[in-house]
Amino acid sequence: MPYIERLTSALPLGGHRLALTFADGFTASLDLEPALEGPLFAPLLDPAAFRAVTVEDGVPVWPCGADMDPSTLRIWAESGRVLSDEETSSAPLIERRTLAQI
Repeated sequence: MPYIERLTSALPLGGHRLALTFADGFTASLDLEPALEGPLFAPLLDPAAFRAVTVEDGVPVWPCGADMDPSTLRIWAESGRVLSDEETSSAPLIERRTLAQI
């Protein structure tokens, strides 16, 4: 069974930074402002709207309907920054196993 990346928390740190905690315990802070492009994410350019993030079923979501893929966030978090689409798609995928698979 493939590993599905999940968040357990996403806490606003100010500006457009989030403190992310993944289900496997990995933590990182990430400035997501470079990823807030297009009409879906435009409302999140307002820091107050960005702070309204919650985590539902392991996915960060906002009241405006925006969400972000936890696997993409993990790649960015491990890289220390938001990557371009090309960099994200070519990033090495780290195969993770759940405890049930060990």
